[in-house]
Amino acid sequence: MEDRSGEIISQYDIKVCRSYRARGGMILETNRGLKFFGPCPVSERRLEFEDTVKQQMREHGYPNTDCFVRNCEQKLSSSNNIGERYSIRDWFSMEECSLRQEGSIMAAARNLALLHQAMSGIKTQEGENYLSEDVQKVFEKRNRELKHVKSFLVKRKNKSPFEVKYLNCCGEFYEEAVEAAKELEELDWRALFEENVACGNVVHGNYTYHNILMGGGARQQGERGHDANAIATVNFEKAVFGIQVCDLYQYIRKVMEKNNWQYTIGARILDAYEEVRALSQREHRLLVVLLAYPEKFWKITNYYYNSRKSLIPQKNMEKLEMLLLQQKPKKEFLQKLCHF
Repeated sequence: MEDRSGEIISQYDIKVCRSYRARGGMILETNRGLKFFGPCPVSERRLEFEDTVKQQMREHGYPNTDCFVRNCEQKLSSSNNIGERYSIRDWFSMEECSLRQEGSIMAAARNLALLHQAMSGIKTQEGENYLSEDVQKVFEKRNRELKHVKSFLVKRKNKSPFEVKYLNCCGEFYEEAVEAAKELEELDWRALFEENVACGNVVHGNYTYHNILMGGGARQQGERGHDANAIATVNFEKAVFGIQVCDLYQYIRKVMEKNNWQYTIGARILDAYEEVRALSQREHRLLVVLLAYPEKFWKITNYYYNSRKSLIPQKNMEKLEMLLLQQKPKKEFLQKLCHF
């Protein structure tokens, strides 16, 4: 990438003092501050949408995002002589959030609420609206896949230990999946979605630890306060108009899976989030429904079905066994969450 970077960087009004590799690209120390240089797999139109969201977030009081640097032609991406496209974005001298440190977990929860406030009332030009996927259709499609894989395995001879264990537990997970889809329909997800889009609510789409950057102050203050300037949120490639509680669902699920679904941690995440942005009754119910859906089991199923059946990785068995171990604490967590 170093060989290609010079041609691209020359198209910008910046001077690079030092550069080094980072996840997915390079960090540039420049006369205009720290920047991230990386490949650009999306269209210029999509970049303009992201830029619109980030600029309005700044106007709404959330400054720490990876805003694009426009090149000398005022474009958000630049191409080299073989047609490869790259972009340069603002960056931060911070570390990725740790999902095993409670201070970081709570600080990130508050940060998400602030992010959602700043991502509300977003206005874009006609034709620039990117919408989140229809969760109801996603659930229905996944449930058909779960049913299909079970039928496939029932007929399969000479089953592996993984396949035997899978068959023994798939009925329970399938029932959970069907029930979650039914509750989602009763909640009228589509009506809630349309309301959120009308309000200009944007979802980050990938609010995970490596997209949450923290300074030391944020980790230290996570237990007792929030310093907005000590946290940055980056990588908005999946940002779309939609129901913001979907971000909270993804975040809580990731944290809880790494912390064995300890109720106290989940409750404190919700407390931290709602200190800044209170959830409506419908949003809270949607959060419970999304968490109740056995997404991890579906992922294991999907990976198994799309891989070689003659060579099932041991990792698959380990993931399934871990999932089964977490079933009881997860159910207990969901029961308590319903009355939170």
